Amino acid sequence: MNLRVSYMPHGILYKVIPQLTEYLLKSEAWTAGRTTVDDIIGFIYSGRMMLWGVYDPETLKIYGYVITELKDYPRCKMLVLQYCAGEPNHMKYAEEEMLAVLERFAKENNCAGIESFGRPGWSALAKKRGYTTKTVVYEKHFEVAP
Repeated sequence: MNLRVSYMPHGILYKVIPQLTEYLLKSEAWTAGRTTVDDIIGFIYSGRMMLWGVYDPETLKIYGYVITELKDYPRCKMLVLQYCAGEPNHMKYAEEEMLAVLERFAKENNCAGIESFGRPGWSALAKKRGYTTKTVVYEKHFEVAP
């Protein structure tokens, strides 16, 4: 399978977003109430975040995405991978290109690097690509009394 990765400009979002609903719902679930699909779409349309689609160039079917944000820290700028979701067992066909495209974009935008917070399952891929694990985030959610 030959999947490609590309930035999705505003002019085609109206065609792309409907194809991503299933995956956006996965991202919403991982936020545990912090954001909704509408919030994520709002970040993309406002320009706060950028949508990168993983798609088949022959059929134009979209198999997943990465949503990034340029974050300015006091001493540097980083490209932050905020959301990533897709068709099970398909993202592996685009991981090489995805990381290369995002690294190139980060460098072109004078970023000091790329950062991501994700599920523990990403650690093997991250290590393979030269990333190191510095922190794992654990969280507890309190039940709200009715």
